[in-house]
Amino acid sequence: MSTIDLRGVVEEAERAVAAQRRGEGYARFAERDGGSDRDGGPDLYGTADAVGVFATLGRLDPDPAVRDRLAAAVVAFQQPDGRFVDDSHGVLHSTATAVGALHLLGRPAPPPAFLEPLFQPSAVEPFLDGLDWADPWLASHDAAGLLAVAVMTGLDRPGFVTAYLSWLDAHVDPATGLWPRGGIGRLEEWPGLFGNLGCSFHLHFLLRHLGRPIPHAPQVVDTCLELASGTRAVFDAGSWGYPQLDWAYSLSRASRQSGHRVAETQEALRALARALQHDLEHDGAPSVTGSHDLHTVGAVTALVAELSAALGDELRTGADLTPTTDLRPFI
Repeated sequence: MSTIDLRGVVEEAERAVAAQRRGEGYARFAERDGGSDRDGGPDLYGTADAVGVFATLGRLDPDPAVRDRLAAAVVAFQQPDGRFVDDSHGVLHSTATAVGALHLLGRPAPPPAFLEPLFQPSAVEPFLDGLDWADPWLASHDAAGLLAVAVMTGLDRPGFVTAYLSWLDAHVDPATGLWPRGGIGRLEEWPGLFGNLGCSFHLHFLLRHLGRPIPHAPQVVDTCLELASGTRAVFDAGSWGYPQLDWAYSLSRASRQSGHRVAETQEALRALARALQHDLEHDGAPSVTGSHDLHTVGAVTALVAELSAALGDELRTGADLTPTTDLRPFI
């Protein structure tokens, strides 16, 4: 069996991050995009994603002074009430992203005071019930974001995590292993069933961070394999990024946990790695990694780390990679 060479992703990720440094922070976008605020200056997601790439590649500088400066660059985007704001995502996603970057740096996040009323057990059900689960992928940004911020800052009140996990247990769909029960989309629609997977990915690795198993793991495996053959989102999406990461993580970890359809899972992950290598060879590393956008670079780098964890010596990456999903509870 020939080795699958994905070194181009790692090399391009390093180049893109270095090119988009601005002072002590990083620009998400490499250039101004007509009509939008992509002016190449430092921003929250560029800086946080650079930290994530460094952590995935094992290249976070151990020097405390360097980490302090990076942490200060992240905190510069915090508002007086503790929230982090970025036009590209909602407040909870932005705040969880910032707190996650600080977590990787080993630096405490300034308390997000605006969330403290939600860190009570009595607030869990109204908060989660009030999310727009008709769009589960988007709802998961807030559902996972609040719990992730609570556990990373340690500001949750006694009983909060238990109440949160109880709600999630009660609202997972046992037939697919995905969220939310009663709101599972159709395979042939977009995002449809894949939107449920995108939602559930955020919750799967948060649960694992808390030492909890993925619920209904065999059903998750079955659903992921069905999505690979029944949609274009995995193998024929036209671009690389979070959809493939979401799929690869949930499939690999659920199969590993349950022992369900292991050979098929490994072959599907191997096929994805080969498809990535094909596009690297034919389209070039800048195109495949989305190197104009560090948020996409972070996703593709995390995907290669996840594939490396699953396939081991079958892959050449040129680095000792650690899936960022194993290092923090939110991405």
